Amino acid sequence: MNRTFFKFCLLACIALFGVACSNSVKLTGNEFLIKGKISGLEDGVVIELYNIGNDTIRNGRFTIRGEAKQDPERQVIRIMEDGPAAMPLVVWIAQGAKIKIKGKGHLSPLWKVKSSVPYQKEENRYTNEYRDIRAECVRIGLEHLDLVRKSRSASSEDEVFTYHKALDSLQAIFNPLNVNRIIKENYANISIMEKTDIFSSPVWLGKMHELVSLISRVSAGRFYISAEQAEYFSEKAWELYGRMSEEDRNTELGIRITATLFPSSRTVVDVGDNFADSDLLDINGHTKRLADYSGKYLLLDFWHSGCGPCIKAFPEIKEISGTYRDKLTVISISFDSDASWKKTIAKHDMPWVNLRDPKSSNGLSANYSVTGTPTYIMISPEGKIIDKWWGDEKTSLKSKVGENIN
Repeated sequence: MNRTFFKFCLLACIALFGVACSNSVKLTGNEFLIKGKISGLEDGVVIELYNIGNDTIRNGRFTIRGEAKQDPERQVIRIMEDGPAAMPLVVWIAQGAKIKIKGKGHLSPLWKVKSSVPYQKEENRYTNEYRDIRAECVRIGLEHLDLVRKSRSASSEDEVFTYHKALDSLQAIFNPLNVNRIIKENYANISIMEKTDIFSSPVWLGKMHELVSLISRVSAGRFYISAEQAEYFSEKAWELYGRMSEEDRNTELGIRITATLFPSSRTVVDVGDNFADSDLLDINGHTKRLADYSGKYLLLDFWHSGCGPCIKAFPEIKEISGTYRDKLTVISISFDSDASWKKTIAKHDMPWVNLRDPKSSNGLSANYSVTGTPTYIMISPEGKIIDKWWGDEKTSLKSKVGENIN
């Protein structure tokens, strides 16, 4: 009996010591700390905090420590695996913040975040409203991922055919479910936004940007909802926009929201036309235009940091910029926020011209009818568009550029 009691006391002391050590972690400067406890994830699974760092699951736990460049800053955390299941979880980091994440298995969008960062509490208000439909989407996404993996290791054509047939059936279920998810999330967002003061909150403005982006996609025929739903979302967007102050509209998100709601009359250009131009920003915040680089061939690279093929193309772009340095100027134009853009540039070797469009996909890319990334535009020294193509693994950038340079 005494021995059992002694073991109990010893284990309790060890547990208390572990908690004390966790709580006593000292952060310096701009540091933050994320500690995760996820049941049902096997050891070795990698958890990534986008563009900052990652850790490997050990005994259901992970830890990520880093620096917040902005205070606070919106980030996403995800499981490093392919497929629809790899949906991100929004995490707001801040200098000195200690953040706890708890959850089960691969359902990363449903993990719960506990934090002293006020914006996280605001973010949680929204995500808690549509946890159920996200859970269903992730569940089907996991089934999809499992079938993809099985099809890749299939030993016969019949097996591959069977898996592909199952994938088609699953996709037929997932597509309308995902549309319904987007619609329900926007209904929930509007309900909360109407009851929330803005005060330039990046969470509120982020949800507003999601709403106006949805309206833009519907107007362009890239997303289909009922006429009644489209009218409702449009009316609410204009009502909510009317509540935004000048300060709200002058934030980075505010500029994008305004550009989406008020698309300027723009000339759409194509191969054979003179190139379109616009005000862009360099890494120091200075205004630049494509005309500043005229006189050589221009290769425009429209991209964003969440685009895998965009990032994979960087080494080839570097080679091209070096090989044709006397004839060609490469200009990468990012859709990212300022913070995400600068982090990506710092992480990768990109010794060519890098600019950012403050209007994101509603800016210069709309003049060139860019609908996906990466998209490449070749412009002659005389200012004529001579080629346009969408990047993929089958297309050699070097070959395409070589074909267009005399």
